[in-house]
Amino acid sequence: MPEKKSKFASKFKFLEKAVTADVAFEAYGKNLAEVFANAALATAETMVGTDAVMPKMQKVIKLQNKDVNALLIDFLNEIVYYKDAEQVLLVKFDVNIKENKETGIHVLTAKIAGEPIDYKKHQLRADVKAATYHMFELKQHGKTWTARVVLDI
Repeated sequence: MPEKKSKFASKFKFLEKAVTADVAFEAYGKNLAEVFANAALATAETMVGTDAVMPKMQKVIKLQNKDVNALLIDFLNEIVYYKDAEQVLLVKFDVNIKENKETGIHVLTAKIAGEPIDYKKHQLRADVKAATYHMFELKQHGKTWTARVVLDI
């Protein structure tokens, strides 16, 4: 698991005592897109030392959901999917979220980047299976968004 003090302190923090067998974190952002991106970074940092991962491959993903909470879980699980199914570690997340006012559906478009897993180069950490709804919270406090997520490892 990553060190307690982190260069990512303004983006997220790991909640060391929140869960025993899993990993929990809080991610922060000035808006919904930023909190999603920082939650994605926390998920990536749980899986690998992200400093060694270069954003060589880029993809665009699109997800939609009426429930913004479910959209965040879907997005984080997409990152886990790339690690498991395509053997790609992701480290760059440029997220855009729009709400269709007529339908109430939130549409996420994200430019994601990373590279294939290289066991000689990448320091793999926890094998994340999924982002869960256990203790999940997505809230806006004034001008700051906070997401609390537990990752099943």
